[in-house]
Amino acid sequence: MLRSNTNTTGGPSASAPAAATPTASDTLLTVHSVDLLKSKDGPNRREHRTDTYFSDKLIVRRGQTFQMWVEFSRPFNPKSDNLQLQLKLEPIFSSSTGIHISVPLVDVLEDSRWEMKIVEQKDKRVRLAVNTLPTASIGRYKVTIESFSPKGKLLFPCTPNDVYLLFNPWCEDDAVYLDNEAERKEYILNSMGRIYYGTEKQIGTRTWNFAQFEQDILEACLFILERGQVAMTEWRDPVIVSRMVSALVNSNDDYGVLVGTWKDSYEGGTSPTAWSGSGDILRQYYKSSGKPVKFAQCWVYAGVTNSVLRCLGIPTRCVSNFSSAHDTDLSLTTDIYIDEKLEVIKDKTSDSVWNFHVWNESWMTRPDLPAGNGGWQVVDATPQEPSQGSEEERIAVERASRFGSKPTLYPSPTGNDVSVEIVMDGTGPRIGGDAKLSIVLKNKSSSQRTASLLYEVMVMYYTGVLKTTVKKDKIPLTLKPQETKTIPWTLQYKEYMSHLVDQGALMLAVTGRVNETQQILATQFNFRLRTPDLIITSQGDAVVGKEVTVKIMFQNPLSQVLRNVLFRIEGLGMQSVRKIAYGDVDKLATVTLTEKFVPTVAGSQKLLASMDCRLLTQVHGVADIVVRPK
Repeated sequence: MLRSNTNTTGGPSASAPAAATPTASDTLLTVHSVDLLKSKDGPNRREHRTDTYFSDKLIVRRGQTFQMWVEFSRPFNPKSDNLQLQLKLEPIFSSSTGIHISVPLVDVLEDSRWEMKIVEQKDKRVRLAVNTLPTASIGRYKVTIESFSPKGKLLFPCTPNDVYLLFNPWCEDDAVYLDNEAERKEYILNSMGRIYYGTEKQIGTRTWNFAQFEQDILEACLFILERGQVAMTEWRDPVIVSRMVSALVNSNDDYGVLVGTWKDSYEGGTSPTAWSGSGDILRQYYKSSGKPVKFAQCWVYAGVTNSVLRCLGIPTRCVSNFSSAHDTDLSLTTDIYIDEKLEVIKDKTSDSVWNFHVWNESWMTRPDLPAGNGGWQVVDATPQEPSQGSEEERIAVERASRFGSKPTLYPSPTGNDVSVEIVMDGTGPRIGGDAKLSIVLKNKSSSQRTASLLYEVMVMYYTGVLKTTVKKDKIPLTLKPQETKTIPWTLQYKEYMSHLVDQGALMLAVTGRVNETQQILATQFNFRLRTPDLIITSQGDAVVGKEVTVKIMFQNPLSQVLRNVLFRIEGLGMQSVRKIAYGDVDKLATVTLTEKFVPTVAGSQKLLASMDCRLLTQVHGVADIVVRPK
């Protein structure tokens, strides 16, 4: 039965006031989830040109905006709610001071500021555009969202969704800005490159896998920066970062990445000529918590430095210099000492001319220097000799520059009309065969000249340091007036086969004295015995996700058995090096390896291979393989 409510007086009753319904803005603004849009094929990674990094983290470049979605417990009310983004750059492996950045919510984004704005709102979700500072410190930032509402403040840590911030050569306000797109693609985005080696007359090339986008490499590079014990506020400056990397790629004094050696033994490590990329080196160092990797020489240091700096966003390239003088006694010359018999005094000849030396150049502004000094900057991670101390060195250099090098110990000649030169045909001799050169002498006078030439061929390291004499002899010489004479010179395989060191480098020195004028004749010629290549061929089409067969062929050029041969293969999108312990290779034998790979990345790819063997070094090969998408 329905009945009306009545009051005690019989009149109509007043309705009781209903309870007030809370509005959305009266409740706490809670963050339910965060989407950093970090997928490789998403807009952030594509726009920041970081989609080739193997990592599934959000990797962005400074001075550029990135986007993210935030889902709340209720719709965001711009009139009463607010947001802040907290970014913390904190050391993981060291105790150095970190960095804390608060990013405010604004209506309009301005350049060169840490700011963010709402660019889209859907029910309980908002899309934020976050502006980063072009001078911010690079590194791995932890992200926390701070939400404000009339009812209070809440924090939402986004762990483990960290943000990796890198240098940005595409941003005009970044100190590493490079305004040439082709150069940006080459010196930042290219993961393969060539390193040149050999001698001035015999320049060789090998392909190096910089591997800057491979698994664990970005983490390894940031780990290296922490080892530098430099305040994270300095990580904003590419000048300081490149100096840190230069110091930390070698293990001298600071427990860096690589142990260098210029000796003829690599026990307990890998021969420098066997490396074909930086990936395994950096991963090994990172996963061992900083245990230095053995072994390196200049091109390995340069290859790893190139990888680290490109990975961090600094445009970098490898540079090779040939006939690189190493002056040890501050005379501003490289000196050769000979005795009264015109023989080289080896223990006095400490200066050397490296056949080649490899270092790096990195692109950046130099506000710390006078105007005009920005651009390509030299970065050399190969360990250097320590200075002999700021005043004595200056005085020695000044004296040498004023008065020249050491005075001659021989009487001044009455004429300088005979020249001597060593020449080589073509690209030079190959290892396993006889080495043939020519000694060319010219008499520019109108009189006969006679002399006794002494030649000595010595095995040398690529650094110019002499190991041992292989052969020496004298050649009597008579030159008619205005005559040019060519003397063939041969070093047989059996004469050098048991003496070679890495790079197969030799030096032929020729000295003599002209009897009629007392003119001293002296010249030297560095050359190398060229090694065979590994021939790599793909069998059939290469398609992403499908197995492809590759053949690798090698012929032993020596009349000696190669013991304990190890092949190393990398590239083609692989995230690690494949090692094949082959065993022994008979003299003059041909080896064929058949390997199967599954390409993971479409496009033009490279497959690299190198051979590690005590008796035969610097053997490598490369194949260009076009991988089709599925």
